[in-house]
Amino acid sequence: MAKEQHSGLRAWMVGLTAGGALLGLGGAGAQAADPSGVWMVADQTAKIRIEPCPDGYWGVIDWERQPGTDSHNPDPSKRGRPLLGTPLLISMKPAEGNAWQGKVYNPQDGGFYNASISLERPDVLKLQGCMLIFCSEQRWTRAAAPADAGRATTGASGQAQAQARPRNVCPQQSSGAAASRRNQQVR
Repeated sequence: MAKEQHSGLRAWMVGLTAGGALLGLGGAGAQAADPSGVWMVADQTAKIRIEPCPDGYWGVIDWERQPGTDSHNPDPSKRGRPLLGTPLLISMKPAEGNAWQGKVYNPQDGGFYNASISLERPDVLKLQGCMLIFCSEQRWTRAAAPADAGRATTGASGQAQAQARPRNVCPQQSSGAAASRRNQQVR
């Protein structure tokens, strides 16, 4: 009977190992999730294009229903620039599962906040940002790239606006290095 128990234990271990290998393959598929693409924000006033960059995922405003300016930017040299092409998601690095953590820029108040994004489904991205103990979240839906990118569109005000697609989501290394040096000097 000890021999039968040993055979049963061996079969159970082989099954557990094979199952673990299959689970590992399934887990690899889950970790292969990618937030890249174009996402419509919750109130449908803008689309955000997310792409992988050397220091994590970045997301910029790719389309706006009505053009805006970055009037609250903490950097005075950037105030008044168009919001189109402005980075909102900054250096989002893998966290757990289908989640990434980094910073979010809020052009409504010029603040940078800790944030996370996670794929709830392939077509739904949850953004959660926190300031101190107060957190807020919204869900974005996957959208097609704007069909009218680069062409004039008519905004709510009736004026034609150019919606040129930003060329590159990733920050340029030279400006990032300069910003890093400035931040070190300020400290």
